[in-house]
Amino acid sequence: EPSFGQVLASFDGAASSRWHWRVTNDPVMGGLSTSSWAVHGAVAVWNGTVKVVPSLRAPGFCTAATWDGMGITARFPDVSAFTHLLLRVRSRTAAYAGFKVSFAANTLNPQFKSFKADFALAPTSDWQLVAIPFVPGFSNDWSPYDGECGGKDPTGRTHECCSKESPKVCASKRDLAAISQVGLWAEGHAGAFHLEVDRIGAGNAP
Repeated sequence: EPSFGQVLASFDGAASSRWHWRVTNDPVMGGLSTSSWAVHGAVAVWNGTVKVVPSLRAPGFCTAATWDGMGITARFPDVSAFTHLLLRVRSRTAAYAGFKVSFAANTLNPQFKSFKADFALAPTSDWQLVAIPFVPGFSNDWSPYDGECGGKDPTGRTHECCSKESPKVCASKRDLAAISQVGLWAEGHAGAFHLEVDRIGAGNAP
C-alpha cells in the first residue's frame, strides 16, 4: 500500500501539520444536520448526522476543515511530487456512503471551489488507509446540492469530473504545490456518521 511521503494534517502536535479545524453544518436556511469535532490523544474524532433539508427535500452536509488563513492564505507543504491523497482513518459507520475529502488551492472560495473526491471505507472498525489519485480522483466542479461531479443540479447546471476530456477541473501540479485548506465532508446521504482521523497526507502508489 502507499506510504505517507508528506503529512498534510495530523493531531499529534507536530508543528508542520497542526492546523485549526472548524465544523460547518448545513449553513443553508432550515438545515438540520449536526456534527462535532474533538481531538482525543492524537486522533481527531468527528461525529454527526446528515439530515434532509426540508426546503431542498435533499440531504444536507457537514464539513470539518482547516480554517487557518480562512482557507485561502494558509500554505500546506508542496505535494506536487506525489500521485495520491492519503487518509489514515477508522470508522464505526464504514457503510456511510457520503464521505468526501477536499483540498483548496488557488481560490478565494475554498469551501465551494475546492477539489473534492468521494471515498469509501472497507467494512471494518480497524484503522485503514484510503488512497485517492489526485488525477483523476478530484474535481473542483461539483454540485453544491450533493457534492458530486458529473451530474446535473435541479437548476439544470451540469458538473464535470476530472478526465482527459475535462482537464480544466483537474488539480494541476501548481495546485498541489499551493494547497491552502484541507477538509472532510459528510454529504449527499442522510444518516449518522463517525470518523476518526489519524492523519491526512500524500504519497505515491506502490
